[in-house]
Amino acid sequence: MKKQKGFSLIELLIVVGIIGALTAIAVPAYSEYKRQSDVAAAVASVKTLLTKAEEHLSEKTTNTLKTFITAADTAGGLNAPATGYAVGELGVITAGTDNSLVFTMGKNVSFPDETITYTRTNVVWGCAMSAGITGVEVKGCN
Repeated sequence: MKKQKGFSLIELLIVVGIIGALTAIAVPAYSEYKRQSDVAAAVASVKTLLTKAEEHLSEKTTNTLKTFITAADTAGGLNAPATGYAVGELGVITAGTDNSLVFTMGKNVSFPDETITYTRTNVVWGCAMSAGITGVEVKGCN
C-alpha cells in the first residue's frame, strides 16, 4: 500500500486558526489607519490652499474667500464652480463665512459629510474639526 501525501484535517484547521487570529489583529489596525489617513488627507488638501488664499486676501482687501473659491484664475482664485473645489472622492472645499475654508468629506471616506474648517483670524489660520470626527488626532488641527 502506498503512503498518501497531503495535509491532515488537524493541520488544515491549525492553519485556518492562525490565519483567523492574524486577521482579527490586522483588520482593526487597518481600519484605524484608514480613518486617520482620511482626516490627514483632508487637512492637507485645505492646507495647500492656505498660501493662495492668504495671497488673495492680502492683495484684494475688498474680497472674501467666497470670491477666492469661485474667482477666475486671472483674479487669483481657484476658478472652482459654485459648489466648491472637488478633491476626488475625498470631498469638497468651499468658502465658509468670516474668511474660512470648509472641507466637507465625501460619501466614501471614514467620516462622510463631516467638516474640517480653517478660519483666518488676525492673519493666523486656525483649524477645527466637526464633532463627528472622533478618535483621530491630526497635527495642527484640533
